[in-house]
Amino acid sequence: MSSATDVHGARTVGVDIGGTKIAAGFIDDRGALVSLGTAPTTPYDGEANIATIERLVSQAPVVDATRLAVSVATTFDSSGALRDPRGWFGWKGQVLADLLSRPGRPAEVFADAAAGAVGEQALGAGRGSDQLLYVTVGTGVSHSFVIEGTPLHGAHNSAYFSGYTPPARCARADCDIVDVEKICSGPGLARAFSGPDARDARPVVAAALDCDSRAAAVIEHAAYHLGALIASMVLIYDPSTVVIGGGLGSGVDDYRERAVGVARSLITTEHGRAIPMLAAQLGAASCWAGAIEMSRRASPTLPEAAGRAFA
Repeated sequence: MSSATDVHGARTVGVDIGGTKIAAGFIDDRGALVSLGTAPTTPYDGEANIATIERLVSQAPVVDATRLAVSVATTFDSSGALRDPRGWFGWKGQVLADLLSRPGRPAEVFADAAAGAVGEQALGAGRGSDQLLYVTVGTGVSHSFVIEGTPLHGAHNSAYFSGYTPPARCARADCDIVDVEKICSGPGLARAFSGPDARDARPVVAAALDCDSRAAAVIEHAAYHLGALIASMVLIYDPSTVVIGGGLGSGVDDYRERAVGVARSLITTEHGRAIPMLAAQLGAASCWAGAIEMSRRASPTLPEAAGRAFA
């Protein structure tokens, strides 16, 4: 197995910038995925988030970080300017690759859903799948469809926004939320259980595991809408494999398994119901490892990152 180093020994460090946290890591000479740690994202403060990234990257032991491969939880236009409609990261309208590039250390930036999909297709649960549907559920909800290693980007580099679609019809009379993400994401679960200002889903997940009936109802309701969304995308894309990632998607088994059960019940084709629907294997590394792989594919001097283990 080989690492993401070029012919001169320079190493690519991956960074994943999410709505809640920033994570970084690299692939070592054994092909293992090595975490450099995580730190909270600072809402609306671009300078603080740049400082966090630099601090994480600087922790790489005995690593000559001469390239950054970055995934970010928003999209960007043809010039590379981030859309970031809420200004959450503090970089709206700015070219993040320019902000993170340093002399001798260029940066490349990718949409996080695409990076996560490539990471799982190349190194994780979707390894060997030629047509992979990746659905990520965490602070937000999005997806990416990968055909033979290449993510579908769309005409405006925005083919990831499944979380913004209207929810399926629901048996609950009071279900009037306008998009799937506001129901199925971590903040969506938190608001439904703890009130309108809540963003942390851990209390509702813990309460549901402790057999709290109201928490269980929140999880069941969200799982229905997530499953309906997955079912629709399976019928549209006809993937060979579905991988479900993100902090909730891969980290909360009951939520994911309920959603998969709903999806299978709503898929109208026999072959669609039989498609493997798997938890992401790389966990928090899916996006930064996928960004490294996407950078490697864009730069022929970097050999294939073949590792699967997380260290």
